[in-house]
Amino acid sequence: MYQTLKPCLLLKHLISACLIFFVLPYDAAAEKSAPIVVTIKPLYSLVAQLSKGVEEPVLLMKQIQSPHHYTMRPSEHRLLSNARMIVWIGPQMESHLHKIITQQKAVVVSAMQSNGLKLLNRRTKNSPQHTTDHSSPGHLEPGNLDPHIWLSSDNAIAISKHIAQQLIISDPENSSQYNSNLLLLIDKITRLSAEIKTSLKNNKQPFISYHDAFQYFEKEYGLNYFESITYDEEAGASLKHLRHIRKGIEKNNIQCMVHQPPKPDIIITLTRNTAIKTAALDPLGLTVNDEKEAWFEIMRGIALNFKRCLNT
Repeated sequence: MYQTLKPCLLLKHLISACLIFFVLPYDAAAEKSAPIVVTIKPLYSLVAQLSKGVEEPVLLMKQIQSPHHYTMRPSEHRLLSNARMIVWIGPQMESHLHKIITQQKAVVVSAMQSNGLKLLNRRTKNSPQHTTDHSSPGHLEPGNLDPHIWLSSDNAIAISKHIAQQLIISDPENSSQYNSNLLLLIDKITRLSAEIKTSLKNNKQPFISYHDAFQYFEKEYGLNYFESITYDEEAGASLKHLRHIRKGIEKNNIQCMVHQPPKPDIIITLTRNTAIKTAALDPLGLTVNDEKEAWFEIMRGIALNFKRCLNT
């Protein structure tokens, strides 16, 4: 009996050894093929341009929700858990995801940490015109930074350089491809920015924004911002502030109001029985279908709608 069992045991050990041999390389390959996950569409677009020819990143936020209060599905939790790199703006933007992102084992790349960014403080109704950039770092308030940094072509270039550097560190074998893609991306951003500057150079009429999300764009292209209806997504506008807005419209002959889609009811109320134009600006690319071209479509769309709204 013993003699007949011994070959069976030997065969069992051989099979086990073979399974170990095949399973271990598979796990290593799976780790290497773990995805790059990007939180929001405009940032995804830049990453996709940089990784072209190497791999395709995965967009996390595909639902139409605010990044400040994004509620993830179980599948999105798993996506973050399996990522080898997570690219996001930072806690100032994707505030609701801060805890879960920082708990992951993946390399976390924050666009807010890019060198050469021109950063602005959030404006308030008490000092709507007060902004500052990196040339005056003493006036920047780290807890009060405006996170819509991608709405500046200069910032988009700085962010792209930062992400490219992190991709090269993570995957040095493809460094030449990343560097080549970076040069092409910078050229593409620069050419679009020049087109926008030419398009908007004569549009100096004052405008009102529902939510103050566009100051990086307005500063870069010399637009004439007057004031915002609300400076805080958590709170609506007070009656006192709305009266102030109404007076400002009459006194300064405001002919344009911009807002993020969908159009808020207060915009409809304020513009009823007036000739004021309104324009929907989409900084997150919620209506953009081509995710890889999202940053460019966002900037073109904002420029075009500003031009339409500001032309008298």
